[in-house]
Amino acid sequence: MSIIAKLNIKLMRTFTIFSWTRKIALKIITSKKGLELKSIDNSDINYNAQKILKEIEENGFSSLVNISHERLKKILDYTNTIDFLSVDNNIPFKINYDNPIKPEKSLWYGNSDILRCKEINELVHDSTNLEIATKYLGKTPIIKDVRIWWSFPQENKEYNHLYGFHYDIDSYKFLKQFIYLTDVDEKSGPHVIISNTHKKKNFFEKYNRRLTDKQVEQRYNKDRINIMTAKAGEGFFEDTFAYHKGTLPEKPRLILQIEYSI
Repeated sequence: MSIIAKLNIKLMRTFTIFSWTRKIALKIITSKKGLELKSIDNSDINYNAQKILKEIEENGFSSLVNISHERLKKILDYTNTIDFLSVDNNIPFKINYDNPIKPEKSLWYGNSDILRCKEINELVHDSTNLEIATKYLGKTPIIKDVRIWWSFPQENKEYNHLYGFHYDIDSYKFLKQFIYLTDVDEKSGPHVIISNTHKKKNFFEKYNRRLTDKQVEQRYNKDRINIMTAKAGEGFFEDTFAYHKGTLPEKPRLILQIEYSI
């Protein structure tokens, strides 16, 4: 990455942290018309865009949405044909959905070149998804990232910062959709979100992107901690500028992430 690119990222993250500079940046960015994205009407995507949008704006995340069993099955069939790269060393591995075995010591194995899967590409460009993203972000979004990854249990129970609470600064404003591709209960590494932390950051939050579980317990009421368990094929939208974490799984978990940005 060039020095200029690094400086641009640092500037963007600084502007985003402070609400007044973020507002100025967003006003400038959203005043410019974005490129039109080709949208696709999918008969199996029938969640209420206005309801979802209101939930994200108020809480930072939505209630559960779902894809059809047919779409889920085709996505899972596709995952058995692709390589998953180890997060530690980028070594490619095949991981069988019906018998997911951790290939080596790494905990995460992902693939971000998955738009060749018709069912995923349709979901990314779904008209309802694009409506939600456009209205939340204030302009036609770009597709910033689409990836799928396996998470595996850790051999020891020691604290791992990869599973700690944090918030993302991927752009001035962004929105993600997560779809679980395996059943996720409280032992399968569910996503956890602290509601209403996606807007203004107080002084402490500005300078502490990562928090320990103890800090979270001390600073936020329990009713703001949301553990997102769901069945395979279910998921949610989230502004991950909110504090969130993925919990350490005791059994393998497969998840799809779609990120819209400006």
